This record gives sequence, structure tokens and C-alpha cells, in this order.
Amino acid sequence: MSQLSLRWMLGSIVMTVLNLLAGLGLVAAAALIVAAEAPDGVRDLRAYESAARCQAPPREPAECRWTEEFTVADIRLTYKRGQSDRAVLTDADGDRWDASFANRNPVLNSLDEGDRVTGTIWRGRLTEVSAEGASQRTQAAPADMRTRVLIGALILVPCGVLMTVACTWRLLRRRAFPDPTPGQVATLGLAFALFLAGLFSPVLASGAGENLWAVTAVWLPMAAVLTVAARIYVVWKRRPISAAGRPWETG
Repeated sequence: MSQLSLRWMLGSIVMTVLNLLAGLGLVAAAALIVAAEAPDGVRDLRAYESAARCQAPPREPAECRWTEEFTVADIRLTYKRGQSDRAVLTDADGDRWDASFANRNPVLNSLDEGDRVTGTIWRGRLTEVSAEGASQRTQAAPADMRTRVLIGALILVPCGVLMTVACTWRLLRRRAFPDPTPGQVATLGLAFALFLAGLFSPVLASGAGENLWAVTAVWLPMAAVLTVAARIYVVWKRRPISAAGRPWETG
């Protein structure tokens, strides 16, 4: 977002209030999601890992795990970010099962059409595919929801906090300084930039699977660079202001 549009947002009291409410909403949403999901975030995962083997093929979704042989009918690999690699498997009755994967290793990358694989079915979903001694879970398998929730908080909270700070700062200093200061503009711009960095971080870290530490390791350097850039912007904008004797004491 350009400097002009950021200054326009902060120059309008309506837009400033709307951005303030949006920032508070992001922080509140993250807090509510963490409070609701984190305590039982591994319930399904533990149920899956402790599920017993089915004694007979289940006729309807069951809590036990059933394994059977499948044939690979089609493999669809994609290089587009945000889209999943997929495989279509057929069972002995000819029914087709569509499986999507977060990454290609260790099984998907080694499969060809016509290969035989062993699939695990739980609650009516194809959750795992095994071949040649290796096993890989599909995206239908239960996951540690705490990880997803914390990644979501990493995306929402820094942006929401900075939006709240920038807009509160602007409203409190509006009478003293009719125009937005460089610091206020930089803070709001940094909020939006961190939100975008948070959205891209899980995509860039997708090779490590759904991993909070991998996402954080990608996000932190971007956040550091963006913060330094915001600071450089403020220092750069202050220089001509000081030389001209403008009355902005802080910015």
C-alpha cells in the first residue's frame, strides 16, 4: 500500500476509527480462536493414533482403522502455491478415492499410475497411504489443531496490535498534529506488511509440513526486515522536517 493512501487513511477520522476497530477485531478473533481450539486441539489426532484396527471392513464411518489395497489411477502434481498435490486411488470395487497431500515426500513422489499402495481409512476418510515401507498422511488425516491455531495467531496478532497502536496514536495526537506523522504512517504500513508476511510464511514453509517453528523461522526474518525498513522510512522523512523547522517532536 502506498504512502499516499496510508496518509489518507490516517488523515480521515472515519478511516482511522475503522482501522482501529479492525485491529481490535483481529486481536480479539485470534484470542477467541486460541481459547476455543487450543485446549482440545489434539483430541482427534490422539483418537486417530490410538484407534484399534477394524476386525472387518466398516460399512459406515467408524472409529477403528481399516487398511486395504488401492491402485494409483492418477497423480496430479502442481507447482502453484496454495494448491495441493493429489492422487486418485481405486479400491477393489472400482470406487475412486481422492487424496490430497501437503508435500510429496516420502510416498507421493515415488508413485506412478498403476502402482499398488496400502491405504488407511478412518471415519470414512482416506487418511494415510503406504508404499515400499514408507507412509505418508493425507490432508484428510487429523492434525494438531494447536499448531494451526498458533500459526493463525502469528498472522493476526502482530498486524492487529500495530493497527491498534497506529490508530490510537493518531487519534490521541490529532489535535496537536493535524497531519499524520511519519511514525504513524510507518506503523500502519508495517501492520499491513506483517499481515502479508504472515500469509506468505506458511506457504514458503510448506515443505516442512504444518510446523509452527518452520513458519516462525520464515516469518521472523521478514518481520525484522520490514521493521528496519519502517524505521529507515521514519528517519528519512524526519530529516527534511527538522531542517525546515517543522514542529513534529516525535514521529
